[in-house]
Amino acid sequence: MRRVALVPARGSHTPLSDPDICGDSRRMCPDLVAPFVVSVTIDNVHRHEGPHDMKYMLLLASNPADEPAPDSEAFGPYMGEWAAYSQALAEAGAMVSGEALQGAETASTVQVRDGKRIVTDGPFIESKEVIGGYYVIDVADLDEALDWAARIPNAHFGTIEVRPVMQFDG
Repeated sequence: MRRVALVPARGSHTPLSDPDICGDSRRMCPDLVAPFVVSVTIDNVHRHEGPHDMKYMLLLASNPADEPAPDSEAFGPYMGEWAAYSQALAEAGAMVSGEALQGAETASTVQVRDGKRIVTDGPFIESKEVIGGYYVIDVADLDEALDWAARIPNAHFGTIEVRPVMQFDG
């Protein structure tokens, strides 16, 4: 099964009505609200087999102020770009997983010092750019991972960090 779905985030209140995003021209997605995540479900997540099989994490960082606002005219087409990108990954057999994250204001940071847990509200690093999500992809090599990273919709105003995923035997 290959399916791209836009999944409402809990506590969201902004209704969207865009048949291009919904993928069903008969329905206007009255219950779809922003912010939401692009969720991809596929059954054949591994395209490559053998010693050249590599997984990479594409870590997405950008300044939320640079993205179209959920109530703007540009927001629907922007989210459509994300759905198309996720679908392309799935169809290429490169998609392992991917999720968008809620805003940095929802983050909690945990440290353990002298045996005591310290929890702080907010992100680990205070910055205009925040980690907005990730993809884990399964591709032949770093060059292919970099090609996929360059196609991410917010790469033209954000930063995509590409890292190999450590693989352990057993």
